[in-house]
Amino acid sequence: MSALYEHPRYYEIAFSYRDIPAEVDVFEECFRRFSKVPVKTILELGCGYSPHMPELIRRGYHYCGLDLSQPMLEYSRQMAAQLEAEVKFIHGDMIHFQHPRKVDFAFITLDSLCVRNFEELRHHFDSVAAVLKRGGLYLLEWCINFDPQPHGEVAWLREKNSVQVKTTVRWDNMDPSEQLVAGSIEMDVTDKGKHEVLTDRAIRHAISPREFLGLINQGGKFKFVGWWNDWDLEQPLGWAQGRICRPITVVKRI
Repeated sequence: MSALYEHPRYYEIAFSYRDIPAEVDVFEECFRRFSKVPVKTILELGCGYSPHMPELIRRGYHYCGLDLSQPMLEYSRQMAAQLEAEVKFIHGDMIHFQHPRKVDFAFITLDSLCVRNFEELRHHFDSVAAVLKRGGLYLLEWCINFDPQPHGEVAWLREKNSVQVKTTVRWDNMDPSEQLVAGSIEMDVTDKGKHEVLTDRAIRHAISPREFLGLINQGGKFKFVGWWNDWDLEQPLGWAQGRICRPITVVKRI
């Protein structure tokens, strides 16, 4: 586990550009349009510092988060304690995991679906299917690679309480024949005069839309619902799509 994930406060600052209430609005619109079960229990995979947890709890949902980083989970537990909420956290990877009770909705954000090959992807969906109620939804943000030649770099700067975090994300094709992409996240942190650089590098399998649909159609456990651009259910993705940013994909347990 990279040292970057041992600093949840910096990670929270880096990704604080998100409009969490608006994203939860999208969750609830998906519930209304597509879910076949009433939604009360929610599981986040790769939850990290659990940014959606407070808003979900405020709206009356029961939240559970799964992550491989103990510091991230401890940070989330402290947040849950401040909210005086009963929240369950699971320490484990997102490929092989279990949950003692079925949930109504599952989600994963910020391209956090880290698999190295198709077999790991298949095992991931088997694990999700085992914990998700029939008729329930699974929403994935930015986990499908709609760019046939993934490469590039993006950087941004955020600041909070005298802590400045410049984040740079890079990704590049490593092995097109195996759909492997090399990616990195670098956080250049200045915390009250103290400076450090935190980096995480990983090689992952780039999931193509065709491959994803093949997995869903052949697996027999999920039905494809749709995919949309930029968290907007009025922007369905198509082959003539222009710039794609933060796309979401929804499938339904059958």
